[in-house]
Amino acid sequence: MINRHYFYAQPMYMVYAEMFAMYLLWTLGMMILRGKAKRIVAAVFAVLAVGLIVFFTVWGRESKSRELSLIPFISFVNAKTQPEFYRTMYMNVALFIPLGLSLPYALPDKIKHKVLLTVGVGFVISVGVEAYQYFFSAGRCETDDVLMNTLGTFFGANSFLLHNFIFRLIRRLKYRRKHD
Repeated sequence: MINRHYFYAQPMYMVYAEMFAMYLLWTLGMMILRGKAKRIVAAVFAVLAVGLIVFFTVWGRESKSRELSLIPFISFVNAKTQPEFYRTMYMNVALFIPLGLSLPYALPDKIKHKVLLTVGVGFVISVGVEAYQYFFSAGRCETDDVLMNTLGTFFGANSFLLHNFIFRLIRRLKYRRKHD
């Protein structure tokens, strides 16, 4: 059984290093893979990312109490006196980065605004998780969680933008060399 608290209990420098390494490896992997293989790998990882989200936020949670916090950015205020809130906010961001990394690559080429759609999907999943936690008394339902989760999806999806930028740059350089 995977210990869901292992990642949360790690020193923050390890969490930062792991997230940075994941971001770089994913970007490089997507630059190497082509066509259908890229889309299949990305789709598998997107499904795994959603599974990871469900595992850490919903699965195995016991009913406790029903709490609701609808004040945006209250976690930043609370973090001034309780620094653990910073860790919680970062973990909420980190949890959704894999979804943002994988989903844009899994979407068909016909879809033009892949990053925007990916961020929207991350937002909807986050709202769903928070609603579940509220209605089933399985955790605290917070606006800040939705904001941080959506931000994590956006950070992950930026890998897609970086990938496209690098490929356009490479194409331009090859074109210039060919025509100089």
